[in-house]
Amino acid sequence: MAADGPMTWDELLAEPFNIHSVTTHNSVLLAAMRDTFDLTDGALHRIMRADHLELTQTLDEFGIAYSSLAKALVPDHRRREIALLFDSVVASLSSNGWYAIDVAEAWMAGLPRPRKGVSVNSILRGDILYGSRDEVQAVMDEKVVYHQPFTVIHPSQVYCVYVTNLSKEQASTLISSAAEHAAYIGYADCTDRSVLKEILGRSLPNSGLRVGDMILEGVAEPGDMPNGAGLPFESLGFTPTPVLHGLFLPFLGYRINSQLTGRNREDNCTALTALSPGAAHLEAPDIWMTPGRYGFLQDGKHRDSMEQAGLLTLSQPALEAAVSKLVAQGYLYHLRLDGYGNLLYTALVDVKMEDGRYRTFTIGLRFNPQDKRVELMTFF
Repeated sequence: MAADGPMTWDELLAEPFNIHSVTTHNSVLLAAMRDTFDLTDGALHRIMRADHLELTQTLDEFGIAYSSLAKALVPDHRRREIALLFDSVVASLSSNGWYAIDVAEAWMAGLPRPRKGVSVNSILRGDILYGSRDEVQAVMDEKVVYHQPFTVIHPSQVYCVYVTNLSKEQASTLISSAAEHAAYIGYADCTDRSVLKEILGRSLPNSGLRVGDMILEGVAEPGDMPNGAGLPFESLGFTPTPVLHGLFLPFLGYRINSQLTGRNREDNCTALTALSPGAAHLEAPDIWMTPGRYGFLQDGKHRDSMEQAGLLTLSQPALEAAVSKLVAQGYLYHLRLDGYGNLLYTALVDVKMEDGRYRTFTIGLRFNPQDKRVELMTFF
């Protein structure tokens, strides 16, 4: 707020900001609003900046700093993403069909209880909705660590709870807790790319964002109560906390990045619009770098990452082309205007290693609104 009254548009747009992520595939709100009212990129940018400000103010009222949520919203290959799988048929037999509620206590009891700090985890859950029976069986046999033998009758029989930002020990505790339930099938480590992760990314909606003992959930209207599913949060020490869908879904939703879904184009376009109206259509920019930056990447602290990604020996033009291709396939995070007026963002990209596995790298980028060019800053 300005000292003498409400913040003006000019003041808001000049304020430094850092938006951890923007997601659209769990919600059509932004796209519908843009198309219905034929919004320009500038108008949508202003709306998103205003909505993000409103979100941060809402979180402040709950005693939550938006800056503290990055670990739950931005994937980190050093932290686990775990999918817990349950047989909804088995859980339904003991719950008269209310299988999501029936298995909830088992996995919720295993959520991290840290000795210090505040745990933040994104939680997605739902039935598997994509793929044939044979396809789902095959990818589960490849990726799932089974607790008990399981045969897929129909993909939607498999109910999944997906939790982000776990240490190795926290993941083990969560898995052990879930295994106490008779319907538990097994788990899959979804930190790295896999076909199962693709299927889950297309199937699972965001359920909530856990912040300490609060579970943030989207609601339709002010005054609506959260936890419409009736999960036993309170009995396990958690408080369901409402955030309007229009604020929750774009800025607090978690996207399961699989690189196989082909669904990141709308996300990236919307994210770039939040960064700057001039960046809205730079889904596949031609990346450039200064000669000094090229030398820094060859000799500086990023050398190991460049070598692991197979980029170290490339000439500057070849490196610019290779990075441009990677960014076009990546997912965008940390959209920000810093105190010096720089428009910055990062792209998370997957590179296939010699052993066939993928490793995720972070590419730091700077957008220049004057010439609409994107400069490579970091690679790690």
